[in-house]
Amino acid sequence: MLHTIQNENLICTITSKGAEIRSLINKETGEEYIWQIDPSVWGSSSPVLFPAIGNIKENKIVFNGEDYAMTKHGIIRNNEQLDFQQHDASSCSFTLTSSDETLRQYPYKFHFRVSFTLVEYRLLMTYTVTNNDTVPMHFACGGHTAYACPLDEHTALADYVIEFPEPLNLESRTLGDNGLLSPEKRAIKTNDGLLPLSDSLFNEDALIFTSINYDWVRLRKKDEKKGIIVRFKDYPNLALWSKPGADYVCIEPWLGLPDSEDESIDITKKGSYKTLSPGATFNITIETEIEQN
Repeated sequence: MLHTIQNENLICTITSKGAEIRSLINKETGEEYIWQIDPSVWGSSSPVLFPAIGNIKENKIVFNGEDYAMTKHGIIRNNEQLDFQQHDASSCSFTLTSSDETLRQYPYKFHFRVSFTLVEYRLLMTYTVTNNDTVPMHFACGGHTAYACPLDEHTALADYVIEFPEPLNLESRTLGDNGLLSPEKRAIKTNDGLLPLSDSLFNEDALIFTSINYDWVRLRKKDEKKGIIVRFKDYPNLALWSKPGADYVCIEPWLGLPDSEDESIDITKKGSYKTLSPGATFNITIETEIEQN
């Protein structure tokens, strides 16, 4: 089922299955900013990642000696059991509370909410995680939104850039053939803080930047000054990804990382995961701004 929020400037559509953003449109211009799914290319548009990111070593986690089957990107993606609440015309939320089903995949009692709010020309997506258990809770979370890069006979993927706040020497972690983080890293060339997109940029899978010291990037055409700004305060990692040659790019702030090849499958020993004390609540937001000329 699709749900809609809107304000005077934007209209956003979110599906109840996995709480994925399906559309973000400028009311005045009619421009669509979210990639429209083509199952022959990729079957998602904005997966919500919790309590894991990427591939899971051995497809399971271990807690107190017990095995828990965990799928790629966790238990929210493609989940049809989320509870929906419309707060007002411009905001809504989807929630999941731990159950017998989740406890077979993830060992903690929790409450998870993803909220969507439109403010002026901005879409705020906020994750709220509450530890309802009696022990510390370990988790990762992040975004995976595919932003549209429309192509036509006059526009190629190389006409788009990712702009960083300042010139940077970028170094990306790499994923092995098994989808796990490998020890290898690769330098990513930029030009004065600009990373040009190309049909080959993601031939070796996602670019994964860790321990970052910036909290926004801009997706725009190289001959334009404005575009889409994605802000991700307090997220320590950022991934960029697309299917090679596709007309979108995913901008993915991550709190946590995919499992590495030499990582423990014990969830309490995953160094990139956040630890939340019993009874505590944690909030973190990804903001998408549609810049105006």
